[in-house]
Amino acid sequence: MKGIIAISLKRLVKKEYGLEKWYDILERSGFSKYELIKASDDLDDAKFLNIIASTCAVLDITLEQAADAFGDYWVNEYAPEVYSVYYKNAKTAKELILNMNNVHKKVVLDLENARPPTFEFEWKNDNTLLINYKSDRNLAILMIGLLKGVSKYYNEDLKIRLISDNTAEVVFN
Repeated sequence: MKGIIAISLKRLVKKEYGLEKWYDILERSGFSKYELIKASDDLDDAKFLNIIASTCAVLDITLEQAADAFGDYWVNEYAPEVYSVYYKNAKTAKELILNMNNVHKKVVLDLENARPPTFEFEWKNDNTLLINYKSDRNLAILMIGLLKGVSKYYNEDLKIRLISDNTAEVVFN
């Protein structure tokens, strides 16, 4: 996992709960509270998952609540500042979602050792998209939080649910 994800999580925790909570999360995860994580750092997946688990424990929230909060923060605050070009090129939630494989291809070119997920898209009908999350990290729950963030960003009432371990259903209205 790239450090940019942990940096975004740190900013979210610091904004909503304070820096001391982030320090608690780091220490519970086996890091020093003074550990500097850089955007280009390669965090071992197990260590990152430990940060996620520690976030849930320290903040007393569920994994789903953590995923929703992270997705909202990433899509609505962090990513528009860092990846603004992708937002400018997408006028709707559908456009942004369907472009994610292209966004991730660019990320792979820009960040050495990046391994973002890929997605397979299948239209169930004119308004219902099935998104198959492809990654060995098994973090489809984060995809759900991110999709909810996209729904909020575009002010579109998308119906989003996880229908299997790695597949989401998105209904566009």
